Amino acid sequence: MKKRLALICCIISCMLVMAGCSFSLVKTNENFDTKVLEENTDSFVQSWFEYDFESAVTDYAGQLDDETLSQYKDSKKLRDKYGKYDKKDDSSLTITTDTATVTETVLTDSGKKLVFSVTYDEDGNTVSWNVDEYKTKGEIMGKAGLNTIMSMGIVFIVLIFIALIIAQFKHLGNIFNKPKEIPATVLEPVPAAPVVIEEEEDLTDDLELVAVITAAIAAASENECTDGLIIRSIIRK
Repeated sequence: MKKRLALICCIISCMLVMAGCSFSLVKTNENFDTKVLEENTDSFVQSWFEYDFESAVTDYAGQLDDETLSQYKDSKKLRDKYGKYDKKDDSSLTITTDTATVTETVLTDSGKKLVFSVTYDEDGNTVSWNVDEYKTKGEIMGKAGLNTIMSMGIVFIVLIFIALIIAQFKHLGNIFNKPKEIPATVLEPVPAAPVVIEEEEDLTDDLELVAVITAAIAAASENECTDGLIIRSIIRK
């Protein structure tokens, strides 16, 4: 039990130290006058509803950068959509070391709201500004949920597509490894060599012939003795 309490105390101490460090890193500039900044923002918002953005885009198109030109065009569309200024609905101030940002929610005569964010430097000069459509927390959460569902759907579709491609590798391998067809001429059977059957020679008549020839040779050689005389072969012509 003591170990658990000690662990909880350590965790709480670490959280307090981290919070103190983060608070010390972001020091607010006390020289900013909150009332003056809010008054300047009110003046800016009212002038935004009265400014002729269309003429500015037409007359100074070559002098304005792309970002400012796009901002003017979007401002004209928002003003045409929401109508004229009615009243200020809410305002908040965020101050850092060198800048201050006033966020003001304005109600228009169409019953809809716009959110203005104006940032000032240390001297109170306008550094940047932005206008967005007002959205409730439900709309923000709904849009975030829709984006999450769409992102997950895209991921699953890509994974299914990759799985289908991998599944086709087997068929591709069978196509590339398909044995080549052997031409019909190659498959024709080679005729076997004729078998020559040697007929056995009937030597019955040859023995008589050998005896006659032997006697003839002996007579021709004037030697009646046939001892040592051997006839090895007889060739017929």
